[in-house]
Amino acid sequence: MHTIFLFLLFSMKKRFFFRNMGAILTYAFVGTTLSTFTVAGIMYGVTQLFEHLAKSFTFLDSLRFGALISATDPVTILAIFTDLHVDVNLYAIVFGESVLNDAVSMVLTRTLEDYEESLQSNDEPTPTYITVFRVLGEFLGIFVGSFLMGAMFGCLTAALTKFTQIKQHPQLECTLFVLMSYASFLTAETFQLTGIVAVLSCGICQAHYTYNNLSDESRLVTKQFFGLLNFMAENFIFCYVGVSMFTFSKHNFDPAFIFGSFFAIICGRAVNIYPLSFLLNLGRKSKITWNLQHMMFLSGLRGAIAFALAIRNTLTDARQMILTSTLVIVMVTVVVCGGSTVSLLTWVSVKTIFSHNTDPVFW
Repeated sequence: MHTIFLFLLFSMKKRFFFRNMGAILTYAFVGTTLSTFTVAGIMYGVTQLFEHLAKSFTFLDSLRFGALISATDPVTILAIFTDLHVDVNLYAIVFGESVLNDAVSMVLTRTLEDYEESLQSNDEPTPTYITVFRVLGEFLGIFVGSFLMGAMFGCLTAALTKFTQIKQHPQLECTLFVLMSYASFLTAETFQLTGIVAVLSCGICQAHYTYNNLSDESRLVTKQFFGLLNFMAENFIFCYVGVSMFTFSKHNFDPAFIFGSFFAIICGRAVNIYPLSFLLNLGRKSKITWNLQHMMFLSGLRGAIAFALAIRNTLTDARQMILTSTLVIVMVTVVVCGGSTVSLLTWVSVKTIFSHNTDPVFW
């Protein structure tokens, strides 16, 4: 996934990404947290309605499902957005939110896993307020540490490409760029941090600083190389998801849980987009219109990150049910929402390259 993030960062106009940073951070952090607890609350209610689910699921299981399923992955929609030259603010917000909320979901899931392990190993009950502060502190520590780690590698790459004569050796320059990007991921994982957050911050620094320091030849080669990796990784991920649907040996299909999951993610996405958009519009000059809000709501596909988090633990019936439901949600949202993007853009009246009423805003 880190190759996809890097390619998309290099392909878009960075100024629109940073211009909408406030909205992106709000949707990614506040919105993902709201979505997590909304989905968790609904799914816990669903599991309590059915006796066979109530025996298997705890609120911690529901919370973990809410955290992982809140990760959106609109790679397909973003590709169509690029081809149709949709509104630049819409593209920047959807892209930025999807990248950051992947990171938030991963850190939330990791924090819940650590908390669950501490509960199993600790015989003495811990006061609730201490537990809340400990979980919050761990979340902030992992996220901030990972972000700083990636930023350090990104700035180091920028300094090496600016203050050395490496431009005279384009092949070495490209190799350094790629290896430093991957080193941020490996180093973060070595220090028990989150590599995906480190790659994100490293990619932001490299797209804003390092990429401009590269020679013309290195820019072309680097962009083509990450484009190739992006294409291969994207196809491999969705092939693996499709194969897992039919070959995984521990599926646990439950219609009640699956239908409840679809209802929960719709409510969670709505809670993420509409109330926060209203609050953001109070202070924005460039308003997030209803048309853009509807398209952002419909862009909430689930993909590789949700699948990867769900498949990490399938030891219990609840976790197997979570994996199966996640796979169904991924396939349905990708096929339905991704396949109908052009029709959705027309339906919600978002201007594209094919609009006749006004000139499109090109990248």
